[in-house]
Amino acid sequence: MMTGKGTSGALLLMLVLSAVVAWIYWPGVTGPALLDDRSSVMVIEGLKAQPELALDYIFGDSSGLLGRSVSMATFVAERVYLDGSVATSKAINILLHLANGGLVIWLLWLLFRHLAVPGDRYLAVALGAIWLMHPLWVSTVLYMVQRMAMLSTFFMLLTLISYIGWRRALGRVTGVAAYWRFLPVPLFLVLGLFAKENAIVVVPTLLLLEVWWFECRDTAGRPIRWLQRTSYGLIVSGGAGLLSFLVLRWGWLADRLHRRPFTLEERLLTESRILWDYVGQWINPQVQRMGIYHDDVLLSRSLTEPITTAWSIAAWAALLLICGVLLRWQAGRWLAFGLAWFLVGHSVESTVLSLELYYEHRNYYPAIGLLIVLGVFYALLVKRLPEPAAPLLVCLGLCALLLAGQTSSQAQIWSQRSLLSIHHLNAHPHSARANIDMAVELAQHGALSAAHRYSLAAFEASAGGAGSNELVGDYQVRDLALNCIARQPPTLQQIDDLGVEQARRPLSSASTLLSLVRLLQDNRCPKFDRIRLADRLAQIYLDAEAEGRASAQIYFDLAVLENALGRYDRALAYTDRLLIQSRWDARGLLMKLHFATLENSREATAESLEALTTLQSRGLLSRRDQQTMALYLETTP
Repeated sequence: MMTGKGTSGALLLMLVLSAVVAWIYWPGVTGPALLDDRSSVMVIEGLKAQPELALDYIFGDSSGLLGRSVSMATFVAERVYLDGSVATSKAINILLHLANGGLVIWLLWLLFRHLAVPGDRYLAVALGAIWLMHPLWVSTVLYMVQRMAMLSTFFMLLTLISYIGWRRALGRVTGVAAYWRFLPVPLFLVLGLFAKENAIVVVPTLLLLEVWWFECRDTAGRPIRWLQRTSYGLIVSGGAGLLSFLVLRWGWLADRLHRRPFTLEERLLTESRILWDYVGQWINPQVQRMGIYHDDVLLSRSLTEPITTAWSIAAWAALLLICGVLLRWQAGRWLAFGLAWFLVGHSVESTVLSLELYYEHRNYYPAIGLLIVLGVFYALLVKRLPEPAAPLLVCLGLCALLLAGQTSSQAQIWSQRSLLSIHHLNAHPHSARANIDMAVELAQHGALSAAHRYSLAAFEASAGGAGSNELVGDYQVRDLALNCIARQPPTLQQIDDLGVEQARRPLSSASTLLSLVRLLQDNRCPKFDRIRLADRLAQIYLDAEAEGRASAQIYFDLAVLENALGRYDRALAYTDRLLIQSRWDARGLLMKLHFATLENSREATAESLEALTTLQSRGLLSRRDQQTMALYLETTP
């Protein structure tokens, strides 16, 4: 990794730094599972008894375009070889963060060694310490599912380091050996893409690294013409291709946001402000605002609503203009590279995709570019005036220590669900999710009336927030669930009022309904009139004119409820509604097969088996699905 004079001291500092960071983060392993943890990680179960099902989970995740199988493989391995607990997952995330910190330091050392910066090893360690200890990463490291972002960064850093290694050997190694030396670059890139798709941003990062940092020159300063032509050719063709895609597919991209409370144009306007907020949180962290709930972010409805939108766009335009001017000088190209790294790093998740607006983990890779800018300023100064080098490094170390104190306080907050709920609510009182968390927390302690007040606050906040607009029915179902959590049965009127308002589409949140159904399944509220609730829902959703009134997932939840009640005819009816919307849904077909068998409906059983056999012939059934289908085939005449 590091060789030469001063290496042993830098490595010792790295070891001490890793131990301190681990010590700071370790209290957070006792924290709770959150949001997507439940749908992506906590669903992995039963692998110790049936390890052959591991591939179902590795290749069955649908959270990304490519399936994120590399990330899922790590979660599956935990379940097979370790205890599979939340604490273990968070501990592994901490270790991965330490590994990423080591790679950041290695990369920075390689970059600043190329500039012949005095004390390059210690500069890399000091900058790496700032990155490792920054409190902005607490919501990444201690949020289990964000291992996907951390793993993609891990492989992106390895891609960059491998490229620099090949680059330094260029000219000294030729023929087949040169190809073998380059092989890790595409290998790590592919692994990064299958950890999380945003790893694609490392490709433009590499191209800008070549043309602005290495300037397509060999170690003797001579231009490498073929590399120059290739790099600029890829930049021009890639930029033209991306621009053409945006122009030709703008309407398609805009349509993909139809379920969001903002348009594509509003998203881009809002992100112009959010990116500056990310920069501000990096330079001057305000830990009281940090966390995973930012659904209260103010939307930019136009350039002047709010007016800070226009100022943000003007500031980005001015910065890009300055970067264009800086490209005339070598030092300016180094600074421009760091700023471009940050912007390119955000080019996937903070632009046109149908994603939520604000998440801190999106800075995990891009913020390295801001470190490079800081390192370039240091390099320009100490190459002219070497005397301040040591004091400046001490100042960087002190900055890292200040950040460590903030990170430590955040890790303590993340160690307990109740502390985290209070923190999120104090930071974001108008966040629907923060209010929901507090409502659940209070219901668990029996404070039902207070829980209902926070539930109402969540409903009101969702109407003007950037997260999701709740329907009245979602709010009513959540209140029923809160009653269940508090072990206080709802009134009959609460049940009867369900779906009265907004009758054409009473519910939009399948997750809220499923939470209530699971509570009833587990008999968490024995005095709850489950029959009355199921009958009321049947009035809403099994009416002759109710087709298409709900999403496929809501029909699934309703079928689960009727299954728990043993009313298989209604469960079968809900499954039929589900399959109208999603004909080849394997889960829905297996449910239909189950209910049809219980109802002794030969026709429905045959239809289900025929469709499932078709899916199996196409290789679209998981191993678990095939096992389930085989059981019915054995019992079906």
